[in-house]
Amino acid sequence: MKKHFFYLVFFFLSLMMLIFIVVPIIVLYVYAKPETIFTTLFNVDFFSIVYRTFMAGIIATLVLAGLGIPLGYLMARVDFRGKSVLQGVIDLPLVIPDTVAGIIVFLSFYRGGVFGQPLSTIGLEFVDAFPGIVVAMMFVGAPFVVNTSKAGFLAIDPKLERVAMSLGASRFKTFFSISLPLNAESIWNALIITWSKGVAGFGSIIIIAYFPEVAPTYIYNSFLLFGLSAGSAAAGAYLLLTLIIFVISRYIANQLTRWTK
Repeated sequence: MKKHFFYLVFFFLSLMMLIFIVVPIIVLYVYAKPETIFTTLFNVDFFSIVYRTFMAGIIATLVLAGLGIPLGYLMARVDFRGKSVLQGVIDLPLVIPDTVAGIIVFLSFYRGGVFGQPLSTIGLEFVDAFPGIVVAMMFVGAPFVVNTSKAGFLAIDPKLERVAMSLGASRFKTFFSISLPLNAESIWNALIITWSKGVAGFGSIIIIAYFPEVAPTYIYNSFLLFGLSAGSAAAGAYLLLTLIIFVISRYIANQLTRWTK
């Protein structure tokens, strides 16, 4: 009886959670109407903006993977003085407002910034440019790569790595043949979360690169210029595209789970 009551309570709470998520989405699609959503979806300008958004997100995620996964591994395996302080620094982009993140990125990457100045000498510009979109996505997405990959590495028994090294494998070979494959599911989830955070960004991007437009900026401008109908149609179209990508990504995650097992 107690067991059934436990599941009944959790079922009720889960149902409330699903209603909270699903009902507003249904309201959006009822208000926007399918014909206006599909008209927006096949609009050339909208498609090019979504393509730019997704590509910037992919580039930002791949760069963060190369930088953040090693950091996540070190945070999982190495103990050192000041580790908690470093963890706080890594987590900082999670707690600051997007607009603050945008100002930080702008000050660092505009033509006179600490990164922007040397990079501008080789012709790389960030203000109102595609690279500015990428670095803004990177800044807000960095904690997700580091923390999710770190959690995955912590779940792997270090004895497996020590056994591989005792048999003559180098640390690099052990990492790429043992640690990385066993952590494949967590890393994939980290990449998906990082990409989704990037393509959903607004405040962090708009300060350094109002133009060229990304999808959130386009939706915001559609709402301001043409009203709720245009904004909701653009939002519905963008939501549909991201839903398709998430379904595919979850399928890949399930396949990775089976492979690692």
